Amino acid sequence: MTRVLFWNLQTFGINKINNPYFNRRGAGIGGLTLQQASVMRRNLVGAILTAAAPDIIVLVEVASGDSYPDDLATNTDGWAGAVYLLNLLRAGNAGAGWRLVPPLRVGRTPGSKPETVAVFYKGVSGGVNRFFTGPNLWVGGANGHSTQPGVGVVGNAYPAARSLNTMLVIPGNAARNIPGGALHNGGLAENVVAARTRFRLSGAPAYWVDYQVYRPPYMVTFTEANAMGAVQRNLTLFGVHSPAVAGDPGTFIIYLQNTEDVVAALGANETRVIGGDFNLSLLAANGGPSNVYAPLGPNYVPLLDSAGAPAPANYSAYVGYFSTHIMRKPQSNTEASLFLWSDPNTNSPYPGYGYVGSRFVANFYSIDNILVWPHQGPPYNYQTTILNPAVGAPFNQVLPTPNGAPQGTVALGQQMTNAPVGWPPAPNAPRVQNIGGRNSLTGWNNYGYLYSTSDHFALVAVV
Repeated sequence: MTRVLFWNLQTFGINKINNPYFNRRGAGIGGLTLQQASVMRRNLVGAILTAAAPDIIVLVEVASGDSYPDDLATNTDGWAGAVYLLNLLRAGNAGAGWRLVPPLRVGRTPGSKPETVAVFYKGVSGGVNRFFTGPNLWVGGANGHSTQPGVGVVGNAYPAARSLNTMLVIPGNAARNIPGGALHNGGLAENVVAARTRFRLSGAPAYWVDYQVYRPPYMVTFTEANAMGAVQRNLTLFGVHSPAVAGDPGTFIIYLQNTEDVVAALGANETRVIGGDFNLSLLAANGGPSNVYAPLGPNYVPLLDSAGAPAPANYSAYVGYFSTHIMRKPQSNTEASLFLWSDPNTNSPYPGYGYVGSRFVANFYSIDNILVWPHQGPPYNYQTTILNPAVGAPFNQVLPTPNGAPQGTVALGQQMTNAPVGWPPAPNAPRVQNIGGRNSLTGWNNYGYLYSTSDHFALVAVV
């Protein structure tokens, strides 16, 4: 099995985790220099990746400009950040053979804001040899294109420019060949294949799906083989970051439902996974299931889902167990607030403590998810866990969880660097009696740098 992490690591780029500047930015980062702040964010990212111990990492919302008509993401902060993180992963575990799928631009202007997706993977883990297989071929050099295989289409090795070739070929080694029994591009070198960002219409493959302002998914395929090269499984991943746009919030799911690569019959030994930020509320207003993923059923099953509306008394606690999106801290701590503490009349319950959701959209708690096809029922355990750095994971301080809310299994300690002794409190956050205490909890070295790193939590599952 493969442990996969999906994370909308907000506007990810090199400066987030390796800012070279020593100048100060003021109170927004607690009086630290830009470099000191980036080190704190890098340590937080490292703590989450260490806890998750993923075999594959899918980071959506990696910064890129519009590179049209070329396909690679622009050679700017997002690209540099992905290469930097790849080097950190390799330095931390050389034996895993960490690799990075060459990042393509997804979305364009006019339309959805261009960005890219960074997909890192272990070439070797747990007796499995994992190969990137496309599903497309790379045609051309640094200004080339990701092209579907077909008659006359020849894949080219990535050039040395922009560290492209070393993303897929460990320095000092030759490019690996994809096993012959792979679902895609068997027998080809691993460094001639590419991700896919343009898709055919289901039932009418002569036509392309136009996602318009809804950013299309990012498709990557892998083959997992044993030490003898025999294929054990083919794994297809779709990383998604649908923009938050006006109109019917289910439109993005309808686009997926009409995408051939998403809904076509599974190939031999294939598992498909769709994960990331859907910008769709998993929970209905009463905490029950909103059924936003129903158009992709019954084949795709969401790993996060509500079993039903909780009792009204449990509602505030219940939604915290599903939350993948958090709010910026209040502009002022001088008024009564439930943000990380309780007021005299109302408890701010574990694990949400009033920081989950959005200040702009109601019921915006759980907007990230992982969908799997085929889904395995019990006793299989996907170990799906929301990696919440504010209170840690799993959510096991209150047992049983309200209405059977998911607690997760992966262990992550809370990541506030100067939190009060005993944080997080359970079952309810105590009332903070003074402004100084409130400022400490929401300050940069506590909640502040968690939010600065990302307003989304990472999701990890074993698929």
